[in-house]
Amino acid sequence: MVTQIKSKTESKNVVKTQKKKFKLRLPNVIIMMFLMILVACILTYIIPAGNFEYSEDGKLIPGTYHSVEGTPVNPIYALTLIVQGGVAASSVIITILFMGGLLGGIFQLDSINKIISALIMRFENAGPNILVLGMFLLMSFIGFFLGGDMMIVFVTLGVILTRKLKLDPITALAVTFLPLFLAFSIAPSGEAYIGQLFAGIPLYSGYIGRTIMFLIFMPITALYVVLYARKVLKDPTKSAMGNTEWITMNAQEENEIKVDKAQKVTWQDIVVIGIVIISPIILAYGNLVLGWAALYGNGPIITVFMLAFIVAYVVKRKSLDDMVGAFTKGLNDMVVVAVVIGLARTVSVVLEKGNILSTVINFMTSSLGDFSLGITSIFIFLVALIFNFLVPSGSGMSGVMMPILQPVAEMLGMTDQVLVTSIQFGGGLGNLIIPTLGATMGAIAIARANFGSWIKFMIPLFIIWMVVGSIILYYISSIGWVGY
Repeated sequence: MVTQIKSKTESKNVVKTQKKKFKLRLPNVIIMMFLMILVACILTYIIPAGNFEYSEDGKLIPGTYHSVEGTPVNPIYALTLIVQGGVAASSVIITILFMGGLLGGIFQLDSINKIISALIMRFENAGPNILVLGMFLLMSFIGFFLGGDMMIVFVTLGVILTRKLKLDPITALAVTFLPLFLAFSIAPSGEAYIGQLFAGIPLYSGYIGRTIMFLIFMPITALYVVLYARKVLKDPTKSAMGNTEWITMNAQEENEIKVDKAQKVTWQDIVVIGIVIISPIILAYGNLVLGWAALYGNGPIITVFMLAFIVAYVVKRKSLDDMVGAFTKGLNDMVVVAVVIGLARTVSVVLEKGNILSTVINFMTSSLGDFSLGITSIFIFLVALIFNFLVPSGSGMSGVMMPILQPVAEMLGMTDQVLVTSIQFGGGLGNLIIPTLGATMGAIAIARANFGSWIKFMIPLFIIWMVVGSIILYYISSIGWVGY
């Protein structure tokens, strides 16, 4: 009898535990893209069909919208359009794959990691404010040139630093993950180039303007992080973690992760870092001053970074097999992104085949026509922010939004650079607060934090970002910024 009662009690506890563990999870990003294709199919049965007339050079002629006979797209037919979507986005897919392989390969040389470890050891006796600010600025500098999910490995260095300083896991994220992903979201070498690929404008155009935006966002964020760290140092109970259990955890795991002091920075490592820094600058100069983009399209970006990749591996005295292996590994990391881009482009192909893309464009143009370009750019920023929650992929989001919004922006008189920046802000900044991005949740796991505490820390900062971002968008819209 006692055994039966125990068994029933345990069963109830298991049920309670299962209920507590239930969490709302959105599907994988690829599944989300297939769902969006399905939604696009359904819309072709609901939204009235229509078309615009186009000039000989392929540009939409405003005021020529007219109704046409509907051509609904069923889901089976939509699956056959995936190939067309992939072909339409082929230049973007090839560029993304090669860039993933080349930059991922350079990252695998471990030069960046070695230099950061050396800097931590060099300044380990500096004051907490200097160390927190120094780590933040260093990660900002790296994020200016490099990005991607692979960058979350640097969170480990933040954990080492914050445990030494008796700071919480949120600070570990704030001095590594936050500046890395914020910088990549704002800087000209980051999310912007993906949007530029889809918009068909010169890569790295607007380099100086985006650098200025970077220099606006980063000091504001750095001040917020330093003030938070000082608050936690003064009173650990004010940590966003909501408790002081992390203090005990830090003490227990103090020796779990250590900087590898056996690794020494060599001149080869310094050369590799120099290559990473100078490559996007060369590309920006070539596209904007020498006209590479007009002559060769997206080809120069692969050329410049392939030469950088080869030089880096030669300097590090690596074999051809090492080069191919590293390139392949970096390439593999981008395969899912490439699939997402193809599926995202398929969404707009379905809308085109159903003759409702023009209807959507006409509706948006009519709705936004009464607002200033500044307000419209902020509206796009907010739409991208919301959409990013469903599709946590900068390339996927641009692939869906750009074919729809670019004609709208053109008809309203908004430049492509402003449109790219609006989507870039919504997607890039949103990545730091959404639970659907693998990198965000991965970084939180490495730091031994939790998503609730991270959001508690981020909400005030994100509100500041939204205000700053809106002001920037309003200004660049008002001056008709073209970025050349």
